[in-house]
Amino acid sequence: MKLSQILHLTLIGSILIFSLTLIGKGTYMQAKAHFAQYLIMQAWEQTLEDSQPHKPWSWADTYPVSKMTFIAEGEESTSQRVLYVLAGASGRNLAFGPAELDINSQKRGGNRVIAGHNDTHFSILSGVKTGRQIRLQDASGNEQLYRVTETLVVHESDTRVLEPSNDKLLTLITCYPFNSLEVGGALRLVVKAEAVIG
Repeated sequence: MKLSQILHLTLIGSILIFSLTLIGKGTYMQAKAHFAQYLIMQAWEQTLEDSQPHKPWSWADTYPVSKMTFIAEGEESTSQRVLYVLAGASGRNLAFGPAELDINSQKRGGNRVIAGHNDTHFSILSGVKTGRQIRLQDASGNEQLYRVTETLVVHESDTRVLEPSNDKLLTLITCYPFNSLEVGGALRLVVKAEAVIG
């Protein structure tokens, strides 16, 4: 066999191994993400049993604080989109699900602010319309129904949407626009929802 043929086969073999490695890493990341959701769901079920925070895995620095269900009019219950909301909207936590901002303390009043990535968990916000209903379950098992009242696009420096409120509000925030080539741009989509009373 000639040296050029050996080099050619070596190059093809290297490309093949590199390609299989990339495919393997992608498959591993997807499997890890799905398994993480399963662990978060289990932690939430434990929280509902004893009203105590439970980490989804031992080294986690977060835990689920609520269960959010997006409801479309006429939608079957089996097709509703369920997301588990984590404590603390750090970059690490947002990789596993939407997360409630740390500033949501007693100072926030009734305004619960939840952030999520627009290419994963909050992709559901693309094209969301007013009137869409969202159910939020807390650690005690209590549920509050919210109805989307407004969507707006703001600059990331506009923090008015974080202001406290005397009313029960749900504010969802994600990067905008969707499907952008630029990751983490300066614009944010804000979805505001008010509690449905009665």
